Formats: sequence, structure tokens, C-alpha cells
Amino acid sequence: MVTRRSHNKSRHGCSSCKQRRVKCDEQRPTCGHCTQRQTECVYTAAGPYFFAGKQSRRAKAADLSFTSNDSPQWEASLNHLQPAEEPTNSASLDMEQLELVFQWIQHTHKSLARNEETRKVWERVVLEEGLKAPFLMHGILALSALHLSCTRENEQSRWLGVAISHKNVALSLFSEQLSNINQSNAKAMMGFAGLVVMFGLGSALTPGTETGPSLGALIEIFTLSRGVQTVVNEEFRFLLESNFAPLFQATPPDVSIPDHVVDAFDHLTELNNRLGQDSDHHDSKCYEQSINLLQNLAAFTLAEPTTMTLVGGWAIRVSPEFLDALSRRDPFALVILAHFCGFLNMAHENWSIGPWGSLVLDEICQLLPQDWKHQVQWPVEQALRIRSAQLNDPTTET
Repeated sequence: MVTRRSHNKSRHGCSSCKQRRVKCDEQRPTCGHCTQRQTECVYTAAGPYFFAGKQSRRAKAADLSFTSNDSPQWEASLNHLQPAEEPTNSASLDMEQLELVFQWIQHTHKSLARNEETRKVWERVVLEEGLKAPFLMHGILALSALHLSCTRENEQSRWLGVAISHKNVALSLFSEQLSNINQSNAKAMMGFAGLVVMFGLGSALTPGTETGPSLGALIEIFTLSRGVQTVVNEEFRFLLESNFAPLFQATPPDVSIPDHVVDAFDHLTELNNRLGQDSDHHDSKCYEQSINLLQNLAAFTLAEPTTMTLVGGWAIRVSPEFLDALSRRDPFALVILAHFCGFLNMAHENWSIGPWGSLVLDEICQLLPQDWKHQVQWPVEQALRIRSAQLNDPTTET
């Protein structure tokens, strides 16, 4: 007795082949069997795209002889690839957000890096963390959009609006996390701290901003950054052992410190000691910590002027006591900040920093009593030197 050769079941074959219990090649609009039998070919379901577009070897061979004369038939065949009904969850792309992610990968993340190791963290690890923490992803998109607003003058208002929108969402979602800090969100919060500093600086440079670069705005950035860092400290050990570790391994680069920079820090140290001897109310330890921190970070700016390491590092590490002294407009705290502005001026070519250093320094000089003004001689000289170089550079806009 001859047995019938078995065939694989076809879930999307035509009704005729199913009734005859033969394998359908699922060609549309008419399958191979129905073509040979010259019978009507009816499919009970449109079938998914992948199956509807499947071709037999015979059909693929026929395609090799395709000519322009076949266009009507080809277009007719394409019509059969469309589903009978729109899928419930249709695929979609947010091209604007994809452009911002591309901007982050290609350009923006580099502004936060100090070396190749940290660049990889900002480019890949932080972005990957953002996929799990919406507030961080909104922060990434916000900073990327802000960067575009500063580099694309013809689209400035559009990207600035996008940046502000993402920033507002990021801060709202971030505030919801503050009461529950753990290892699942510590890395995202650490990454967000760096974004906050750069966004705060960069957004003040955009046209139409209510408050541009100012002493008050800089103190506000320091305060917010310090608050984020305090939260992150709860999982500091975990972060040191994670793939975020390179961000904490801030070994100063091997660079020669100019004599005028050494003299400037020696002057601050001597002034701090003298003020401490003259007054019991002078918090020498607080100011010493701020001076030493600035001195340790100075090498990064001297080695790579556009790096954010000094700016971000000082912003998130200065003590609450020093921030209080700045808020009171304490003269010595203002003198130390003026020296910070001297290094900020060196980083003026960073898109998010620009004139911040010179503008805040001007404000400090106006606030200082007359007998204190000579204490900021070094940062003022640096500002004048940089300004002179800009005026003599024909490629620099004034």
C-alpha cells in the first residue's frame, strides 16, 4: 500500500489547499496549486507581513527577469502585502528623540569627559542607565537639545524649547526618587548630577533667558549639585565598585603648574591663615578645604582647558558651610570664588561655559569692599589676558 508523503502544516495557506490537504506555497494573490488548477484562490486571513511577503524559489527566479514593463503587476502585488486591518500596536519612531540620542553619542557626551575612560562611561554606560531611569534619559535628551540650540542658530528656539521641556520632566521625575535612594538608582543619580551642572551653565547663555550668568545663578547651580551629591553619597561604595568607577578616579594629569598659578594659591593660603589669626569667627578649615579642592582640580583645566572636571568637581564637592558664606557674600569666600572664575575663564571655549567666568568675576569685583579688591588680582589678570587674545584673534566673534 502506497503511503501519502506527509507535508508540513501551513498556518497561512489558502482555503483550497487546506481542503485538499496539500502544502500551499502561500503566493499571493494566487498560490502555485490554484494557478495550475485554474481555480479561485482565497486566503482566510491576510497573514502577517513576514509570511505575506514569502516567495517560493520559482517566484524568486521569475523576479530576476523583472523589467519596467512589470511595474503595474509589481505594484499590484505590493498592495497585497498590506494587512487587512491596522495592527493594534503599530510601530512608530520619534525622530526628534532619535536625533537627540545621536547628538549625545556623536558630540554632547564628550563635553563631560576628561579622558578616554570617562568618555566611554558618559557615552555608553550613562546612556544605558538612562534606559532604566526615565529622569536620566530626559536629562540626556535635555542637554543634547540644549547643545543643538547653541550650535544651530537657525533652529535655536526650537531646540531650546525641546531642552526646557525635557529638563522640566527630568527634574519632576528625579524629585520622586529622592525619598528612596538605593543601588538600583544610585548610578542614574550620579550621572544626573553632572548633567545638572552643564545644563545650568549652558541654559543661562541662551537668548531670551530671564537670568543670564550671574553670581546668584552660579551659587544656585552649586547648591543643586551639592544636594544631588549628598544623595549619591548614600551609595558611594557601590558606585566605586560599579562601571561608574572611572568617574571617581580623578588622578590629576602630569602637567607643569605655571608659577603664577602656584603664587595665586600660596596667596590664598596665606590670606586664610592671617584672617584666622585675626578673627575667631573666621572658619579657616572651611576655606582651606575649598582652596585645596580648587588647587587639586586646577591641573585638569591646565591640561585640557575645555574640560568640565574642575567646574563639576568643585560644584559637587564644596562644603555647605562655604555655600552659606557665598550666600552671605562673605568677602573671602568671594575672593576664592573669583579664583575659581579665573579657571572658568580658561574653559571659555566649552559651549556651556563661554563668558560665565568673566561675567561672575565682574560682579564679584563690584561687590567686594575697596580694601579687598587687590585680593583678586590674579583672576582679573587672567580675564584680561584671555580677552586680549580674543581681540587679537580674527576668527573670534566680539
